[in-house]
Amino acid sequence: MAYSILIKNGTVIDGTGEPARKADVAITGNHISDIGNLERATAAKIIDATGKYISPGFIDLTSHSDTYGTIFSNPAQESMLAQGVTTALFGNCGESLAPIVKKDSMEGLDRWLAEAQINTDWNSTAEYYDALSELRPGLNVATLIGQNALQRSVNNTDEMALLLEAAMQGGAWGLSSNFSFTTEGQYLSAETLKLLEIVKSSDGLYKIHLQDEGKNFLPSLVSVVDFARRSRVRTVVSHFKVLGKGAWKDFAKAIKIISTAREDGVEIYFDFFPYASAGSMLLNILPAWAREGDDETVLKRLFDKNTSEQIIASLQQQTLHPERILIVSAKNDKKIVGKTLTDIASHVSMSPEAVIIEILKINDLNITFLGKTISPKNIIFAARYKESMLASDGAGYDLDFKKLGDLVHPRSFGAFPRFWNKIAPKAGLSHEEAIHKMTQLPAKILGLTDRGLIRKNFLADIAVFDTEGFRDRATYKNPFRFAEGLRYVLVNGQLAKADDGALGVRFARNGTVLRKKA
Repeated sequence: MAYSILIKNGTVIDGTGEPARKADVAITGNHISDIGNLERATAAKIIDATGKYISPGFIDLTSHSDTYGTIFSNPAQESMLAQGVTTALFGNCGESLAPIVKKDSMEGLDRWLAEAQINTDWNSTAEYYDALSELRPGLNVATLIGQNALQRSVNNTDEMALLLEAAMQGGAWGLSSNFSFTTEGQYLSAETLKLLEIVKSSDGLYKIHLQDEGKNFLPSLVSVVDFARRSRVRTVVSHFKVLGKGAWKDFAKAIKIISTAREDGVEIYFDFFPYASAGSMLLNILPAWAREGDDETVLKRLFDKNTSEQIIASLQQQTLHPERILIVSAKNDKKIVGKTLTDIASHVSMSPEAVIIEILKINDLNITFLGKTISPKNIIFAARYKESMLASDGAGYDLDFKKLGDLVHPRSFGAFPRFWNKIAPKAGLSHEEAIHKMTQLPAKILGLTDRGLIRKNFLADIAVFDTEGFRDRATYKNPFRFAEGLRYVLVNGQLAKADDGALGVRFARNGTVLRKKA
């Protein structure tokens, strides 16, 4: 029988966690059609996978390519394809690009990107998906609906519920929340639970950015467990981590809280990224009361002399470690990119706390940083936990992005190979267990029934990489370096990356929009 593509002589890690095995994989059209000894088979394209693993394409459930705007500036999502990612979930951390009911729906995103970067000529989630389809993305994309986006679009919880219901009918996969910009109250808990009723009725997913990943880490987690328990919605804590040495000890307790909840029947999971430096908006460093509200409200506080002095006093009570805070992007003042807060403070003869206020004002709050605030030991704990999975918490870029003068977190170029090559071995995970955390587990949690496994009749999203030498090359100071050792990527049965030059281009765009069936 003649196939479209035949991958021969490789070792298949199928995503289930079961032992790897020598096998050939045949693709017909966009599906896997056979697996086994196919030495007599013929195909239009034959890939020799000798000395290589054949695995499902990796699934990234915490992607920000939408809110960072890179799905529009780089639809191929090259840095993700180059590390084996074939499916990305958008709409994370309370923000999404749909639905858009009015101009205010987009205003909160100015902290991440300039609205002018995106021609938002859609309103509903279904129309947004159509716009993404027209881009011909390099990988498969899906979206959650951000609670913050809903709040900006309508006037009350009942209207939010109607908007979310329509979005779910339009193919959205669930809801995401981010309470780090608000002092969560009972009204917000009631609002969230009402929205989760709609998510539950569609068997959707709930993802949440914890309100506090520092000293109040445990209470923040307990509130999420309560949401999951009361709503009975499948729940994922995004980029699960605890920031700051003073709180590192709480991580083991947090794992215990999740384990106990799961033993009680609560379906809760978490994802993590494999780096000790977190990337975040500089705005997140401010006390919660100071960052609450829209951009105009926050900037008014910063420009008010008395209020800014209160913020500085509050910051001085924290342990900032300004020498570890590296500015990686700035909307207006590119001269500070690549410098630490200590560098900037020394240059302008100001305190690091005052510098934070000034550069936030100059850059309209749109400034991001890297801070080495995560315990490497806790990353290993996260990897070892059976129901944890890997996610990038990054976005897809091309190499030309560096010309704009900003840096990015290296996870956008290296999260998946770094986990494979550095973290999984330290955590004592087998190759099969590591692949499971990048493929079948996130597929199951999202609700994908035909991706995430090397299995007959599944869609052919496949990564072929060296058994030795699949590793990340991106660093904090030089993040724009593709991973090495990844030889081929197939998306929907077509080559998206090929080391043998078969494509004639570096990457091909064969992704599709994944709409959840209502």
